[in-house]
Amino acid sequence: MRTPLISVAVLWLSAAPVLTHPHVFIDSGLTFLFDNEGQLAAVQVVWAYDEFYSLLQLEDMGIDEDGDGVLTAEEGTRLAGYDTNWIEGYEGDLYLAVGGQTVNLAGPIKPGAMLQDGRIVSWHTRPILTRVDAEVSELTAKIYDPTFYTAYTTDLGITATGRKNCRIFKTPPDLNKAYNLVEELLYGPGSEDAGEDNFPAVGESFADTITVSCAQPF
Repeated sequence: MRTPLISVAVLWLSAAPVLTHPHVFIDSGLTFLFDNEGQLAAVQVVWAYDEFYSLLQLEDMGIDEDGDGVLTAEEGTRLAGYDTNWIEGYEGDLYLAVGGQTVNLAGPIKPGAMLQDGRIVSWHTRPILTRVDAEVSELTAKIYDPTFYTAYTTDLGITATGRKNCRIFKTPPDLNKAYNLVEELLYGPGSEDAGEDNFPAVGESFADTITVSCAQPF
């Protein structure tokens, strides 16, 4: 089954022929988890990889070799958490802020994965190192790869649990502005070192901005 992710990829690549990235496409979803005191405690992240990348990963891992889309118990165990063995310094492509201040996240816990319609769908949870009160200031979240090797949508949805008064808004990126930035950084003045192996950090320009407001109504 084809997904909106494929059409997004075609749109990006056709609208900007100078753009050599991205190479991997992921539909993502977030669930903001609030504790009993109403503070943000963790974020659950879901990634659904594009079909081609999923196929490559399954072949590399020797999973679902019969191609029937059904995993054995052993294959399911091996697939769960396969994408959470992160190198030091990797932010997990998830960036949070409250009142303009960065919210620090712990590494991934509770990983899982399944195979769905030929795509690897994985999930993990990122605890908040210092819990924050989203009632005082709006929380913003972005999902992106700074190098734009991987492109993300937020088509799997954004939700919150543990609080009933939170409102969630999604602001899409200005793609014309993002494409112009890529072209300038790749081909404008001072771009001699830019290229496929040294791609400028433009991923944030292509990211949705998620805003979570839990302020009590007047």
